[in-house]
Amino acid sequence: MNKMPSKAKIDMLRECYPKGMRVQLDRMYDDPYPIPPGTKGTVEGIDDYGHLMMKWDNGRTLSLVWDKDSFHKIGMENEPVAQRYPLLFGSAIDGNRRLHNIQEVAEFICKHGQYGDVRITTDDGVELLDTFGIYINKISDMEYREELLKVLVPMQHEVENAAFSEDEDMDETEEVGISM
Repeated sequence: MNKMPSKAKIDMLRECYPKGMRVQLDRMYDDPYPIPPGTKGTVEGIDDYGHLMMKWDNGRTLSLVWDKDSFHKIGMENEPVAQRYPLLFGSAIDGNRRLHNIQEVAEFICKHGQYGDVRITTDDGVELLDTFGIYINKISDMEYREELLKVLVPMQHEVENAAFSEDEDMDETEEVGISM
């Protein structure tokens, strides 16, 4: 049976995880029918045992046990997606950078993704996305993905067109070299 946490602990949990806070599950322990990892949900409240009463995006309502289950915050309900991650970190083989908005994330991907894969993490080290070159390989927040793609896709087209133009220039040079 769970030991009841102190009133101070309950108050702290209610402050850290207010109603409407969005979280993403990393792993649920000790449940015969756990919520799948990666599932997102909204905090409905904190009970007297410190459990986060959840409304999961998959329709389930299983609570999180704050000191056993592994999960992380992803923002507040109805918060604009673009403001969900005020600080991200971009890592690539040719440089690392702090990223403050979707525009900076897209620019980082297009600049550094030309030379290798890119990894973007939150300020607490949780991976948000990784790429295969300039293209998204995996991403943990599909709402953020939709907003990012609005900015990223036109930039990807510019990179592709620039590469295509360089290839054409090289082909013309090679043809001239062969005909001489």
